[in-house]
Formats: sequence, structure tokens, C-alpha cells
Amino acid sequence: MFSKNLITKTLFATFSVMVAFTSCKKEDSVKTPSKPLQLTEFKSGDDITRFSYNTDGSLKTLFLSNDPISLDDDVTYTVSYLANKKINEFTGSNGTKIKLSYTNGLITKAEAFNGTIKYAETVYEYNGTVLKSGTISIVDQNNTVPYFKSDLTFNAAGNATRSNAFVFNPLTNQLEAAGYVLNQYDNKVNPFAALNDVILVFWQETSKNNVVKQEYFSNTGAAEEVVETTYTYNAQGYPVTAVMRETAPGQQPSTATISFKYQ
Repeated sequence: MFSKNLITKTLFATFSVMVAFTSCKKEDSVKTPSKPLQLTEFKSGDDITRFSYNTDGSLKTLFLSNDPISLDDDVTYTVSYLANKKINEFTGSNGTKIKLSYTNGLITKAEAFNGTIKYAETVYEYNGTVLKSGTISIVDQNNTVPYFKSDLTFNAAGNATRSNAFVFNPLTNQLEAAGYVLNQYDNKVNPFAALNDVILVFWQETSKNNVVKQEYFSNTGAAEEVVETTYTYNAQGYPVTAVMRETAPGQQPSTATISFKYQ
């Protein structure tokens, strides 16, 4: 059985910061370039994500070397759209399908299928138009069992500065507090922000800016890990490379190299 710490850190890494808006100070606001760049490749260590686009700029395909939905390697998803240009579903090269549901233009549910069999879903809740939580559930026949939830806390400026994690406990059949993470940002362009709906479905952050520091704590408040990311940027304020440094009490720091490609 996986420990709560392992599950929490793994899911926090992908689901901890769902939405962030402008930073606290006026001078930190992002200046959007006249022609925004489109992210075509993101590489972090051995993990690779690639994007291709239609002529109208909408996403055409998404390649994941490590797919968090199906847990398969090297999956390519083809994207289909509704009449209103919202994403209808993702169809994976491995047979996985992800169907989206909306309320007032906001994603409220993402359902994952293996063929015709539904096996997982994510439900999103909002305060107005601002995401406040996401709950990931396993579906077994007619039973839907939540196994991870992330609740978000925003500061007065609208930045998601804290995420609380809850993990399913099979002994109590309840979601129980499993820790929290505090986040800090730069004031530069996050290239994933333009892919908000896409990235949200795959449990990645969709902040307006790039996370530079994440502090992980247990549910009792004990420090567990600090992740600091240092970026280099192009002239338009987009990150091109980064070094991520992870430090845990009593352990040697580890680093990973990140790169971004655009069109």
C-alpha cells in the first residue's frame, strides 16, 4: 500500500495549484505579447509533453510520455470540439477517452473511459468563475469512490497561495487531511495558461504565472519538502529553461532540468 505522504506528494505535484491570477503589485502584472507563443514541447527530466495545433490555433493533439490518466507511457490524444469551440473529448492512442462536461462554460467534470467502461472522473467546483476544488474519483461498476481532493485558498489579489490535500482512507471510507502546500510565483508568462482547459483535465497547474517555490507540509504542519524553480526567459517573458531543486529535511537536495519549446 502506498503511504499517504507518497500519494499526497505525487498528486500535489500535478494538482496542487489549479488557478492563479495577477500578483499583488501592479508592477508585477504580465505584459501579454502582441502574438502569444504556443507551447509545443515541455520536458522535465525524462517526462515529455508535446502539443500540436490546428490552423485556427486550437489544440490538435497532445502527447504524454507518462499519462497521469491511463498510467500508460507514450500516449497521444486527439482533441475533438463542440460547436462552441469548447473541447468535447480526448481520444487516446491507447483506447482511453476523456469526456468533458461544462456548466456556464466552465469544466465541471472529466470522465475517463477504457473503451466503453468508465473508470475514473474528476469533479471541479467553483466560487463564481474561480476554481475552488477538484476531486478525483475511481469508478468501479456502479460505485464512485473519491480518493483525492485538493481545496484551494486565494489571497486578496486572487492568487492560489495554498492548496489543502485530502486522501481516501479505506479504513474509514473518508477523505482525510493529508497535508498542504504553499506557493510563490514569478511575474512572467506561464505558457500553460493558454491551455487552461487542457491542462486542468490532466491535473496540471494552470496559473497565470510560473511557480518558483512550493513548500510541502504534513497535515500536522511538519515541513516535508521545499521545491524551488529557477527560470531563464526569452525576450517575450516566456520561460525557456529551468532548474528545479527539491530539498527534504535530512536528505541531500536533488535537481531536475526543465525545457520549453514554442512556435
